Order: sequence, then structure tokens, then C-alpha cells
Amino acid sequence: MTIKEVFSKILLSLGSAFLFYLSKDILLQWPVFQTDSTGQVILYCLIANIIILGAFAFVGFAWPTYKLLPEGYYKISNPDRFQEMGRKVGLTLFQKFLLLTFWKDKKQRKRYFDGSRSGIKHWVIQSKSSEFGHFIPFVIIIGLSIWSLVLGFWTMAFVNLLLNIFINLYPVLLQRMHRARLSRIIDRL
Repeated sequence: MTIKEVFSKILLSLGSAFLFYLSKDILLQWPVFQTDSTGQVILYCLIANIIILGAFAFVGFAWPTYKLLPEGYYKISNPDRFQEMGRKVGLTLFQKFLLLTFWKDKKQRKRYFDGSRSGIKHWVIQSKSSEFGHFIPFVIIIGLSIWSLVLGFWTMAFVNLLLNIFINLYPVLLQRMHRARLSRIIDRL
């Protein structure tokens, strides 16, 4: 491992630790954030989603956190049916949106997959890492949405759930759809 890689792991780990600290505060003070003001609802929910996602994403960039879930979790039992379901819920549109915005840089995409045979294995690991980094925040944010419902803040629960679907659930499903598309190749490798 190079000095640059070690330094990167340290910075990502420190960034993740800071975001975990902020996430803890969000979780402990969630009842205080409840409001009926639409602007504040959107702001609070967006901040909660991004901070909690960042905590898990940063640590996932530095360490193989995807290994915390069993390998069976990542297995797609019926790839063809999963791809069909993905098209029905708009995953292809979501993917196009990402390619036009966040993933428009080809250099950035090459870090995931360089076109080589060994690149496929690297890409599978990256997709599992990304999936884990979105799945755990998805579960946590669902909990916050339920908590808002219990507290009687329906708008807060709805906005939080809606943001969670686009920030976390769709990326999880997209990573699974990618692996479903390549399942035959992955199985041969």
C-alpha cells in the first residue's frame, strides 16, 4: 500500500467518524427536528439523508465494509425477473439521470470498470461496496421516517421516505441490477 493510499484511508476514516458523530446527534435529537414548515422539513430530511449516507459511504471507500453482510445477501436469485422489475420501477431512467449528472465524468466511471476481465471482478466489489453504503442508511432513514409518523409529523415522514427512496433505495437496486445483468459472466469468473 502506498503512502497516498494510507493517507486516503486515514482521511476517509476520519471523515466517516465525524459523520457518524453527526449521525448520532441526528438520531438522538430527531424529535427536536420535527416541524410542519415545508422548507425546514426538506432541509432537515436532506441533511439527515446525506450525513447518514456519508458516514457509511466514506468508511466503505476506505475499508471493505460490504463484507459485513453475508455473501448470500448479494446473490440475485432470478436475474431476469429482477431486471424486468428494475425497468418497471424506473431504474433505467434513474441510471440515465446519474450518467447525465453525478457520473458524467468518464474518468470517474473508469475507476469502477476499466473494460478488462479483472475489471469485472473489481466492478463487482465496488458495486457491493456501494450497495452496502446505501443499504444501511436506507434502513436507518426508514426508522427515522417511522419515528416521525409516531410523533405525528406526517409531512416529515413522507419527505424523509421520498428522499430515502431516491438517495438510498434506488442506488441499492441499481447496483443489484448491474450485477443481475452480468450474472452469467460473474458466475463464469
